[in-house]
Amino acid sequence: MKPLSATVAVVAALLVLAGCAGEKGEAPSSGYVTDVAGPAAGGEGSRSTLNVAAAANLRLALEELRPALEQACGARITATYGASGQFANQIAAGAPFDLFLSADARYTDDLAARGLVAPGGMARYARGRIALAVRPGLPLPNDVGAVNDPQYAKIAIANPELAPYGRAAEEALKAAGIYDAIKGRLVLSENVRQSVDYVDGGNADAGIVALALVVDHPPERYRPIEPTLHGPIDQTGAVIAGRGGERTARCVLQALLEEPAQGVLRSYGYDPPGEP
Repeated sequence: MKPLSATVAVVAALLVLAGCAGEKGEAPSSGYVTDVAGPAAGGEGSRSTLNVAAAANLRLALEELRPALEQACGARITATYGASGQFANQIAAGAPFDLFLSADARYTDDLAARGLVAPGGMARYARGRIALAVRPGLPLPNDVGAVNDPQYAKIAIANPELAPYGRAAEEALKAAGIYDAIKGRLVLSENVRQSVDYVDGGNADAGIVALALVVDHPPERYRPIEPTLHGPIDQTGAVIAGRGGERTARCVLQALLEEPAQGVLRSYGYDPPGEP
């Protein structure tokens, strides 16, 4: 557990940040920006509750950050965790989310192309990492290629069609040259959190999962995977237009871009976000 003083520091810094929201300069009406608070338009509103659709890999980090974010932005946050692709489809169909914290830019790009994102309301907030994890009682392979060993009879990854971390896992297996050999042993989950549950519960012998979801595990049960084995996992946020809570959503997303929230994200294994 992190010391209480760290939590107090997060709250204090985010309160300062919230007080500055809306005082920055203009930003482009589309694309990714580093200031999502400044472009708030006159017709945008604030809400006392905020519905957030968050990629499953964020569960631990966002739950730690939530009290500070709620205090800084003056709203109670209800976070729903799942696969980014599923959330994108739901938002496009009218699901009542105010803020979308995706694990992949392609989904926020698609929503922006549909006119569903507030102008200047998209930002990259982190770059994700994947890790190789094993169930209790099995040895940790030295690298991804070693998961081809028969003792890893079931290997969990998130569905690559819906989950960016599943796509990165598939890319890593192909880069290691073992995908064709083990594809029949893959156990696909709806999202990367479920893949971790499969491994932890013994329903899979190994898994390629989000590093952020296993950093609290014993070190003998997981190993970070080199990012050179897969494409970048650029995690992006989007303020959903027309929901009446755009200013509050901008506040939360802006807070995630700043210290100390970035420090909390780093403590869960995330790298700094890519260039805007």
